[in-house]
Amino acid sequence: MRIRPDDEVYRVDAVWLGPKGFTLPWAARYSAYGIWLMLFVAVLLVEAVLPMRVNAPPVWELVLTILATYALTGVIDHERPLVSVLELMRAELAAPRARAPKPAGLTTSGVRVREIHVQEDT
Repeated sequence: MRIRPDDEVYRVDAVWLGPKGFTLPWAARYSAYGIWLMLFVAVLLVEAVLPMRVNAPPVWELVLTILATYALTGVIDHERPLVSVLELMRAELAAPRARAPKPAGLTTSGVRVREIHVQEDT
């Protein structure tokens, strides 16, 4: 069950549906367009730095940034803005972690071996 917010301001998504009379086939918040643009430029910069080839219409770059924007805007809302999500990621990456226990050295000297007595048929 989804609980609706009390504040009337947050009941309305701030979306642009396109020019009057011609709506776009998607509904995205204004922040999603900015996030998409930043991700798209970042992907193109990474491809420019790495020895990769960018096609004339950057189709894979568009698809990658659209999927990343969709994932990010699923986490980002009016209660958790992009800045707090980035701070959370930075804090999680920089948090001290417990060291993994080193595996104990296995030796065969501590293993007891019994002799098997085989009875001979006579």
